[in-house]
Amino acid sequence: MSPNRPLPEVTSQNYYDSDIQMAYMGSTQFKAFQKCEAAALAELKGEYSSGTSTALLVGGYIDAHFAGEMDEYRTKHPEIFKRDGTLKAEYIGAQRVIARMEQDKLYSMLMSGRKQVIRTGYIAGVPFKIRIDSLLDAQTCNEIVKEFPETAGAMGMCDGAIVDQKAMRDLCNVWSDEEHRKIPFVEAWGYDLQGAIYQEIEGNMLPFILAVGTKEDSPDLAALYIPDADLAAKLAEVEDNAPRYQAIKEGEIPPIRCERCAYCRATKRLTGIYDYKEVSFDA
Repeated sequence: MSPNRPLPEVTSQNYYDSDIQMAYMGSTQFKAFQKCEAAALAELKGEYSSGTSTALLVGGYIDAHFAGEMDEYRTKHPEIFKRDGTLKAEYIGAQRVIARMEQDKLYSMLMSGRKQVIRTGYIAGVPFKIRIDSLLDAQTCNEIVKEFPETAGAMGMCDGAIVDQKAMRDLCNVWSDEEHRKIPFVEAWGYDLQGAIYQEIEGNMLPFILAVGTKEDSPDLAALYIPDADLAAKLAEVEDNAPRYQAIKEGEIPPIRCERCAYCRATKRLTGIYDYKEVSFDA
């Protein structure tokens, strides 16, 4: 169900503005609410900031290169430079990753689509926004399959494809405290959930593909797709939870604190004194 009030237009210039973040849900915001509702709401309201890690800045640096927005990125993030005006070591490393990506023909073809395509729509009545790194058309997909037959399982007979670029530390599985085992990084970082949102909002059931480069000394590459059945399962998860998160954003229900994250630790208030043997501080 669409909201009664009109929604602001989303552009590349205002995509991350606070009013746009409050008006629309996104995959990153949704995952933040999954981790801790209280922290996610506080950050949206400007009452808390989780900061920007070097890893995110390096990923943004690589994304800016492929989007043709490097000048804007460098101006917006002076912290990537040393005092003498040269790039810090992490971003020199990012340039090596970029060079590795551009040397690979399949990777380059995957990133050859329309850049930073913004779409908006609704999931379970909640307004969502997405920004696609590379939106391929059917002709380009056909050319890729013709050049690289082993891509047919992901791209055969499709009308286009959604390509999302990722700069990862490595391609290794990641330990999950919840599942008590290592799981694929795609699941660990919620890229399957992101793919479900992107596929639904884009609207044409296009395959969701990850173009991945690693930040290792000798960068590795991977081109991965997430099966539609997996995306459908994650979409159901979004549909189940998005209305609650939207209600929290609109002040209709209070958020739940996780009592484990940095925000909850920083805002914790003592209310009693307890027997140390009866209290668990395990993560």
